Amino acid sequence: MKDRYKTLAKTANTEIIIKKSRFITSVSPVASEEEAIDFISRVKKEQSQANHNVYAYIINEQTQRYSDDGEPGGTAGRPVLDVIKRKDIVKAAVVVTRYFGGILLGAGGLVRAYSEAAVNGIEAAGIVEKLLYRGLFLSMDYQWLGVVKREVENAGGRSVSIDYGQRVQINAFFRPAIVESLTTKITEITAAQVIIQLGDFVYI
Repeated sequence: MKDRYKTLAKTANTEIIIKKSRFITSVSPVASEEEAIDFISRVKKEQSQANHNVYAYIINEQTQRYSDDGEPGGTAGRPVLDVIKRKDIVKAAVVVTRYFGGILLGAGGLVRAYSEAAVNGIEAAGIVEKLLYRGLFLSMDYQWLGVVKREVENAGGRSVSIDYGQRVQINAFFRPAIVESLTTKITEITAAQVIIQLGDFVYI
C-alpha cells in the first residue's frame, strides 16, 4: 500500500465564460470508480440541458477514464484528465459542463478552455494529502488507563476514542512504522495486561 496520496479536499463548483460559452466545473473526491460514476451521473442529470458534460477521473494508476461527450476527439476529456495528472491527485472526479454560446472555439481553444475550467475547479476544492494509518484496539483494566493513554498520545494517535465499559477500550490509529514498537512498549510497561488487537489500514 502507498504511504500517502493527494486528493481533493472537498466538492466544489466553478464557472467561467469563454466567447459566450459557459463552462461549469463540478469536482469531487471519490473513494472508488463506482463513486466517480455516481457523481458524474448526478451532474449529467442536473445539467441535462447542456451541450456537453465532459468528464475525467483517476482512482489509481490502473483506473483512469475520460469522455469528450461529443466534443472533437482529444479536445475535452483528455485535457481534463491531463490536468488531474499534473496536479498529482487521485480518487478525484471532474466534470466540465458546456453550454455552447454560438462561437466556435477551434480545437486549440477547446483544449485551453477545458483545461482552464478543470484547473479552476480543482483549485476551488483544494488539495489534501492523506497518510496511511493502522487501527489499534487496546482493552485493559482501569489501573492501566493513565499510562496507556499517555503512550497513545506520545505516539501521535489519531481519531482516538475511549470506551468506559467493564474494561476500558482505547481505539486509535497510528502510522504503520510505529505500530510494532508501540505495542511492544505497552506490553512491557503493563506486564502484558493489555489485550492488543490490530485493525485495518486506513488513510486519514
